[in-house]
Amino acid sequence: MPENDSKKTVKVSTVVIIVIAVVVVLALIFGAILFFILGSNKNDEPKNETNTVSQINSQEEQESNKNLINNEMEDNLISNTSSNSSTQVAASTNISDDWKECEFIINNQPYKLYFDYATLKNNGWTFDLSDYGYENGYIMNKDDKVSGTIDLENESYDTDITVGFINDSETAKDITECKIWSISVDNAFVDDDENPISFTLSKGIHNGSSLQDVVNAYGEPTDTYRADSLGYWVYTYQYDYSTYLKLTIYDDKGVTAFDYSLY
Repeated sequence: MPENDSKKTVKVSTVVIIVIAVVVVLALIFGAILFFILGSNKNDEPKNETNTVSQINSQEEQESNKNLINNEMEDNLISNTSSNSSTQVAASTNISDDWKECEFIINNQPYKLYFDYATLKNNGWTFDLSDYGYENGYIMNKDDKVSGTIDLENESYDTDITVGFINDSETAKDITECKIWSISVDNAFVDDDENPISFTLSKGIHNGSSLQDVVNAYGEPTDTYRADSLGYWVYTYQYDYSTYLKLTIYDDKGVTAFDYSLY
């Protein structure tokens, strides 16, 4: 009996040792796995943080670019809207705000008295001297002036333009080589479905501006004329007996014509 008890005790001890060994091995394995997982998470955390910051920066850049694009589109829209509502104003052309400077725009082309007739001619505005009895041309001497009675024509437009010529050079010249000292532009009898020209004067006064717009821009005129039966005003602005601006302003159509003269 004592011998059997001893054998049982040995077997039990062996089993206990084996169990303990297995537990220790499992604990080591589990610990190694846990250590690996924790280490892996620590290594991944900075990457995730870096990626997150990068994503935020990227999103901010995208939003900034979107805002920039939207602002540019909005500016273009405003510019196009202004251009459409007032086609007489040239976006890339500036003229003086002082009407006495005799600056104006016709179809996006700026002019300032005196200017070469060739400028108008290059834009399609011509006349035939034979209509005035000068088939062989007309020579203007120094300081010669032709009154504003020469009608110009342009097959692209139905607007009436009348000009006066001056030779302010030191030598005689053909009239077509001289300068313009007066110009009248009239859209009064040109419908919108025809081909009126667009024009802009100082402070944005243009074809269609109201009577109040004119007064706000230039003040009270030097002289006025009222055609009650036709429903329009003629406002004349004068400076120093040398510079004149006349505007024809209809009750229903606003400004339809202007007349500039620089004596």
